[in-house]
Amino acid sequence: MENKITAYILAGGKSQRMGKDKGMLLLNDKPFISHICFALQPIVGNNIIIVSATSDYDFLGHTRIEDIIADKGPVGGIYTALQHSKTKFNLVVSVDTPLISTDLLQWITDKHEDSYMMSQVKVGDKTSPLIAIYDRSCKTVFGEHLAAKQLKLREVIKDMSHQTLIVPSKWHKQVQNINTPEEYEKLES
Repeated sequence: MENKITAYILAGGKSQRMGKDKGMLLLNDKPFISHICFALQPIVGNNIIIVSATSDYDFLGHTRIEDIIADKGPVGGIYTALQHSKTKFNLVVSVDTPLISTDLLQWITDKHEDSYMMSQVKVGDKTSPLIAIYDRSCKTVFGEHLAAKQLKLREVIKDMSHQTLIVPSKWHKQVQNINTPEEYEKLES
């Protein structure tokens, strides 16, 4: 499937709650972003693109692109990814999910149905549209929302056909976002 899918890691956030770049935080002596690349590689090979303005990620050797329209959050990041993409399917992962595994990402890829424009995951009552598959055709909907200055990702998703995959309990922990120093401290302990 690696020729049919591209992975995009969204690493362009300001990390305001964390106070430092989340992608460069260490887990087991490796940056978060390294863990995510490692999990993605068996699925997409080297077809991993990092969406970020910071050159700190260049050590990974993957292509890095900057947001087409700066400071538009995840909506702008996904729009940039979809505009850049040359594949129908695009696996989008946020840089603050360092526990994600190849098994979970492969499961999402296998469960995605072509009839949907997007597939996101859900644990409990929380959906995670930043661990998801987006069809390249979604870029039109993202563009419309950006033009209207509507930057809430969940609102964009309401305007497209999508499926929500209930994550099996064995993978619940992998879906958590690490956004604050407190969450990072718990992760390290």
